Order: sequence, then structure tokens, then C-alpha cells
Amino acid sequence: MKHCFVLALLLAATPAFAVDPTGVPQCDALLKRYEACSGQLPPRQVHAAQKELLDGAVGIRAAATDPSKRPDLERYCADRFELMKRESDIKECMSKP
Repeated sequence: MKHCFVLALLLAATPAFAVDPTGVPQCDALLKRYEACSGQLPPRQVHAAQKELLDGAVGIRAAATDPSKRPDLERYCADRFELMKRESDIKECMSKP
């Protein structure tokens, strides 16, 4: 159930302007790369991606204030980043070092 909440927060997250750090390094890395790569999405998807990115960052930042949720956030963001490197429409960009 926790993972569904975190997934909703992150998926509510994607690009085109700077996102303030969440305080969770794994999530910050994911959001930063997603922001950088979102410009490669089709134009009609960019607005939704920007909203998703901002909403996700806000949700992660709020959840990160609870120390009991941080390990789940760290694990989720690391796993999601790896998944996006393999299976997203922007996987080539997400995979860059």
C-alpha cells in the first residue's frame, strides 16, 4: 500500500523547469534526469510531464519529512529510475551517465 502512495506521488511528477530538491538523493537524481529528458517527449505530452514532475516533487518532499517513509522513497526512486532507463519512451536519455 505504501508503494502505491509513493507511485502516485512520483507519477504525478516530469519537466521543463527547475525542480527544487526533495532531500532524497535517489529521488532528486530521478527527477533531475526526468526533467532534462522530458523535452524529448512529443510536444503534446510535455505539459502533462511538467505537471507530473512538479506534483511528484512536492509529494516526495512532503513524504520525506517522515523518517519512516524515507527508506521506501529511496528504494522506490532508485527502482523507478532503473525501470525508466529500460522501458520508458525516453530510455536512451534516462540512461545517460
